[in-house]
Amino acid sequence: MKCILYQTTEHIMTWADRQKNMLHYFIELLCTLSLLILIPALSFADNTNQKPPVSEIIMEKHTATVPLSFVTIRNKTGSSIPADFFGGNRGKLLGGVATVTFSPIWGLEEIAQSAPFYIPDEKIELTSINETPLSDIFQQIENFSDQDYGNTVVYTHGYNIDFEKGCRRAAIFQKALGLHDRLLYFSWPADGNMLKYTWDEADLSWSVPHMTQFFEGLISQTGTGKVDIVAHSLGARGAVQALVRMAYRKDVEPIINELVLIAPDIDTDTFTLELPLLRTVVKQITVYVSENDKALKLSHEVHGYPRLGEGGEYLTVVNGIETIDISNISNRRLSGHLYHLFDPEVISDLTDLLHSGKKAAERKNLRKVQSGNGVYYTLMPAL
Repeated sequence: MKCILYQTTEHIMTWADRQKNMLHYFIELLCTLSLLILIPALSFADNTNQKPPVSEIIMEKHTATVPLSFVTIRNKTGSSIPADFFGGNRGKLLGGVATVTFSPIWGLEEIAQSAPFYIPDEKIELTSINETPLSDIFQQIENFSDQDYGNTVVYTHGYNIDFEKGCRRAAIFQKALGLHDRLLYFSWPADGNMLKYTWDEADLSWSVPHMTQFFEGLISQTGTGKVDIVAHSLGARGAVQALVRMAYRKDVEPIINELVLIAPDIDTDTFTLELPLLRTVVKQITVYVSENDKALKLSHEVHGYPRLGEGGEYLTVVNGIETIDISNISNRRLSGHLYHLFDPEVISDLTDLLHSGKKAAERKNLRKVQSGNGVYYTLMPAL
């Protein structure tokens, strides 16, 4: 008998799947612990078991602080602790700048870069939050847009992401892609609780009108075609619904330059039906998919229908979007759902896309594939 445990998108699985995933987890854990034990052992063998001077460590890798501009529709908790400043309940549109600090963990950088799976080589913390009037944020964006340093990139998260975790991930994304002042993080009131997937779906539906209003206000400051939207997982569903609402109000040329949907947790049939409207407000749509995405496989099982971000037999190829299949890239995280943050090949392709605006046919490491439904691209491992 097949037993399904209903928990979350990333934690709803058969008993066999749970056993398999736990086995993978313990293998990764054992490998990590072995490497950590091996470092001092090798050092002892070479009679160089002392840490290098502090000055040398600093020269290798500095502590870095990343200022992250954000807007959120979360409630304020009243806490002065940065991690608890905003909660998981619904609030009004607020803005500010969060500071995220990246502190290197001595001895792990070289190992982390060569390991086939993700090993954290730095401690990432949300260290401060400064509220800023939305008018100031919009003015800063307008000034930046006038200087033509590149499009403003709005990044939004998926489910099970509280404000603190979302800031850390947005800062990783900003730092990895070199977006600096170009990125604006939009945080909707996901609960950050693995058991509340349906609660997050409800909060996302509530967020859509607010997201629409924010997008329209942002475009009024930047002008047409100067905003790119990058949305991950469940957040991709909200971004698409917000843009479809905008499409009903607009009968002009596309006002969003690039829409990037990463591992989108969206019903594929629903997306296909909404695509004609979506294309009236977006110039270019890129979708990243993978057949190794365990989170979306589980979402498929929960909802009963394929998700847009799935690959393999459920790969969606539709005229009007560029589908990038990253299934050939090895998973550095167990879920296979966070490749935009931790897989170098995916990060490199996203960097090229958001900095140069090149289409898939012009970017490196992408192989064109002709299918019965049209063309898609496979991201190949870097040589």
